[in-house]
Amino acid sequence: MTKEEVVRLLVLIESVYPNCILKNETVQQWFEFCSEMDYKKVLSKLKNHIRKCPFPPAIGEIAVFHFEENQFPATLKEWITNGQEIMVCDRISNKRRPLHAWLAEYSPRKSVELAFEEEL
Repeated sequence: MTKEEVVRLLVLIESVYPNCILKNETVQQWFEFCSEMDYKKVLSKLKNHIRKCPFPPAIGEIAVFHFEENQFPATLKEWITNGQEIMVCDRISNKRRPLHAWLAEYSPRKSVELAFEEEL
């Protein structure tokens, strides 16, 4: 977003919210933060904010940042699929896997297994 576009946003905010007077420091901060944002998306969020809220927005309320694409959704889907397969195998074999040491300390299953071992 260019400085002219940021100024347009700030003028719109001041015209809609007459009690809002922006200081020079605030304008400089808006310039810094908004340089990475898309003007049309921020303007859209600002219009929605104006419709809903009687108070001027903070930068975070109308900010739209560009996110880099990553492979996490595909990895998560793979984990979910593999996890379901493991659970199906465990149900079929009807075997319980041993608890991890860090989990056994807090698990109610631990006390049941200890009681069962004492009976044997």
